[in-house]
Amino acid sequence: MAKYKVSDLAAFNAVTLPKKHSLDYIQYLDTASLTTGIISEVKKLTVGIDAIPSRAQRVVSANDILISTVRPNQKHYGIIKQPVPNMIASSGFATISANEEMVSPQYLYYYLTQEEITSYLSAIAETSTSTFPAITPSVIKDLEMELPPKERQLEIAAILSAFDDKIKLNIRKNFVLERMAQAIYKQWFVDFNFPDANGEPYQASGGEMVWSEELGRPIPSGWSIGCLDDIADIASGKRPAGKSETRSEEYNIPLVGASSVMGYVNQALYNEPILVIGRVGTHGVVQRCQTECWPSDNTLVIQSEGYEYVHQVLKHIDYPSLNRGSTQPLITQTDVKNTKLALPDPETAALFEQTAGVLYERVENNKRQSEACAALRDTLIPRLMSGKLAPAAIAY
Repeated sequence: MAKYKVSDLAAFNAVTLPKKHSLDYIQYLDTASLTTGIISEVKKLTVGIDAIPSRAQRVVSANDILISTVRPNQKHYGIIKQPVPNMIASSGFATISANEEMVSPQYLYYYLTQEEITSYLSAIAETSTSTFPAITPSVIKDLEMELPPKERQLEIAAILSAFDDKIKLNIRKNFVLERMAQAIYKQWFVDFNFPDANGEPYQASGGEMVWSEELGRPIPSGWSIGCLDDIADIASGKRPAGKSETRSEEYNIPLVGASSVMGYVNQALYNEPILVIGRVGTHGVVQRCQTECWPSDNTLVIQSEGYEYVHQVLKHIDYPSLNRGSTQPLITQTDVKNTKLALPDPETAALFEQTAGVLYERVENNKRQSEACAALRDTLIPRLMSGKLAPAAIAY
């Protein structure tokens, strides 16, 4: 196989958004919003109305590869097959445009994002003198790779992308399942149209309602008013003795931050279903942790027998109104504990746990399936690209 430098096969940061442009809006992709090929958010910003980030510089074209140059170990990378209109990426990305006459963009993407390359880029980043571990695009440009014939590239890319397609399909499925759970919660506990004794929607069928002074609205007869503290135990997370930014055989327990996994530790603080929200910094993200984990000291940890109900309650709290921080957002255990809510009768509560639990079990199954797909894909990448495994040997 012929050997090339990546700079021989692709252009870097080819198109930059000029300071004076005619766009009415941009759709901005920040580095934190792209992880292992999955986009979590693209912000539509109107020129002249919204504040446009100074880092909104990289014009994204079809099949561009984006790799964050800061903390490569966090895997903020992806290939943008079909960008949305006026898509602009952060200058924190190296934007790589493959010469498609020489290399398949997807093949190049999988080469650049395999574990061995990510570890190499991370090691180089750790030697940088910048504020954060970072690389320059030249480090990626100077990587050397063997390139098989175009037909073989396309075969390999098709196999690997099938795993990513399955992962993305599971993400879409989970989005629908979670929306279904939210819709049921709203119907039962906001509109009070939970199933009555005859299976009919309670309030819409004339179910008796009583006025609640504390909530300033009527609630179903037989329900009571309480606080979140009445049905849940709330505690702060803790600072671990040590941590690693990357997962290893020793450090393999997720360290859960205010909005996501922020590293790994070598022992668990919890090994049971818990809910985690931010205490300091990010507020409003509710994380479900079902297995071993260590919630960090900038989180609050919630345990409850009414896990599904409390999960939905946490998703509907007005967190900005609880903020006590000035320079940095901060909420307290006490304020969360004192959140007022209508407490359903035991039968309705149990039925919701069962109904929502079935939906979220499907969500968890999809996540486990996606993790297995990602692990198998990552195992296959080096073997396929080295020629040790022929594409024809894989049935998919």
